[in-house]
Amino acid sequence: MTELPEKPTYRVSEIAWYFDVSERTVYLWIENKHLETVLTPSGQWRITKQSLDACRFAPKNKKIDDLN
Repeated sequence: MTELPEKPTYRVSEIAWYFDVSERTVYLWIENKHLETVLTPSGQWRITKQSLDACRFAPKNKKIDDLN
């Protein structure tokens, strides 16, 4: 099993808030390769900060630092 990277990661619920969409939409973005994820040892998806920075759906009125 791959270890989590040393860069920050976010929960699906945090990304849904950030993009102002449902969690289901975030899972669809993951499925369609719009967001890069890592799987935790407990089986939960985490979205990488690098993926968010590159995401074409990023809202213009929010900063990624708002999640912290």
